[in-house]
Amino acid sequence: MAASGGAPRRDARIVGFVLVLGVLLTAGWFATGHASAPDRGLQQIDVLSLHERVPGVEAVRSKPTMVVLACSGSPQLPERYGVVVHRRRDPGYHDLARALALPDARDCRAGYALVDPAGFVRYRSYDPGWAAHSDEQSVLLDAL
Repeated sequence: MAASGGAPRRDARIVGFVLVLGVLLTAGWFATGHASAPDRGLQQIDVLSLHERVPGVEAVRSKPTMVVLACSGSPQLPERYGVVVHRRRDPGYHDLARALALPDARDCRAGYALVDPAGFVRYRSYDPGWAAHSDEQSVLLDAL
């Protein structure tokens, strides 16, 4: 009965190849951007996990605030929240879109950032239907 020494070696090479491939794919995923870091901007691991100061972004009267970058639409949020809407024609709009890591907002892909009462950006997202999602936004703002 002859022992088959080639099979374990071949299996080890296959396992090694799969491990290396997995590491390379994971590294590539992080290097090119992924859902937890849209547009290679502010790092967002989970909802409301950001804690970043962004120049030009502040809470309105120390209330949880939604800062919107959009070409049209108006939010219907309760008064317990602050709302600041920036339109594409406003001075500094493009710089703010870049600072908030929402560069596609420059081309009217609507997005918004949520700012806690202390003035830290805690969440940001693209949302083409942002003006109709006040219930969802209220839930997020309540968490601040």
